[in-house]
Amino acid sequence: MSLARDTNIVADLARSNTTRDQPPVPISLNVMSPLVAMFDLIWIVLLGVAAGLLYDAMILGGTGTAQNYLGSAIAVATLYSAFGHAAKLYRAPNLVRLKWQVGRSTLIWLVVFVFLATFAFLLKIGADFSRGEMLLFFTSGIFATAAMRIAMARVCTVVISSGVLKPNRVIVVGLADELAANETLSTLERYGYAVAQVFSLPLDQSCTFDEEALRIRLREVVCYVREKSIDEIIIAVPWRLTDLLGGVENELRVLPIPVKLVPDTTTGRILDRPLFELGPTKAVELQRAPLSAAQRSVKQGMDRILAAMSLVALMPFFAVISAAIRLESPGPALFLQTRVGFNGRPFRIFKFRTMSTLDDGPIIVQATKNDRRVTHLGRLLRKLSIDEVPQLLNVLRGDMSLVGPRPHALAHDNEYDRLIATYAIRHKMKPGITGLAQVRGFRGETPEIGMMKSRVESDLWYIEYWSLWLDIRIMLVTVVRILKPGNAY
Repeated sequence: MSLARDTNIVADLARSNTTRDQPPVPISLNVMSPLVAMFDLIWIVLLGVAAGLLYDAMILGGTGTAQNYLGSAIAVATLYSAFGHAAKLYRAPNLVRLKWQVGRSTLIWLVVFVFLATFAFLLKIGADFSRGEMLLFFTSGIFATAAMRIAMARVCTVVISSGVLKPNRVIVVGLADELAANETLSTLERYGYAVAQVFSLPLDQSCTFDEEALRIRLREVVCYVREKSIDEIIIAVPWRLTDLLGGVENELRVLPIPVKLVPDTTTGRILDRPLFELGPTKAVELQRAPLSAAQRSVKQGMDRILAAMSLVALMPFFAVISAAIRLESPGPALFLQTRVGFNGRPFRIFKFRTMSTLDDGPIIVQATKNDRRVTHLGRLLRKLSIDEVPQLLNVLRGDMSLVGPRPHALAHDNEYDRLIATYAIRHKMKPGITGLAQVRGFRGETPEIGMMKSRVESDLWYIEYWSLWLDIRIMLVTVVRILKPGNAY
């Protein structure tokens, strides 16, 4: 496998993850969701009973009955359905996402059995379950759940294309400017709505309206709805016009159909963000933490376990390198330098000393090709990135992570913070020994501001789309990159 192919793994992942649009499906597909959920309950119970009877026939001589295995089958089916609803497995737009359905359902199946195993262990009721039967149930279910998801996605696709599900007939009522500018309204038909008519409300340029003219127009709307059997009314009025909104709402109360207000162009940008409960009210999250509490725990746990194991294994290597550094030139083997870490807080980073100087002040000159300050041994250590290995100590101390944006010297950090507007966003996550920017080749000297901008862009993408699997892939690609050092001086 070529090095170019290896180092493009993470970049390919980045491109694939940025496509998050769900396929358009009619809103009427919602009728399929409870049917699919009910079907899952049925086939899982049948599979559990069948797996038990098959295991009984092969191993125990066929002495069991279906009732013996019905309880465990119902437990698995119930948990699968509960976890599936929590994971939005049955949400209408997700029913036709074939790969997503297969991956998510397989993960749910695994979680169900891990949950059951943990539950049985804690309550000491493991003896009540046949390990052989449950193993057969689990194994066959892996293939069955993938097959069922493929079948359900195909069925939903056929149902959509056949036209059996009739689209919701809607009318749109609003101001002419808002109707023209609101992009949401132009995509309604892609999502299963049939726009029967559009009514423009009378409003002059000073945003004032005549109550009588408004009442006449809305009565036209009421008559049209009753004559044409309209399913819903969509209102497109700027939210700041509260008097107009109140008048529209009052006139349409006589209709027994839903009336929905879409966000205007300004409000829509805010409502695209997550909505959370905040005591007695609700709040829009304008900015989220890069990692949740659970994700931070997982990442820190992996960091510290791997760092501790690596330090124990590399202890003899540390001793040899330290002795060689001290023999070649006077000075300490380990070099400490101030770097900027998580949330902009400075910390002292550990490195093997590779230069004859110990720069750590307001002015630090980056190492360049054929830099005379770099010792002969230091040049080798820097090319193979061995000088970074002592940062495992920083990982154990909690200053750093194995993977994250690389920390820069305090002097460089202050300089680039002035030159690049988004630079400080890198500090939203702990700095790492390696990172996405490094495996993409943005490492070493940055004589041009454009090179640092490219590094920052990679760091920001990593922060936005972090996952444990992404960390693992970056670490694997880092090992390959070490074999071809590139522009590390």
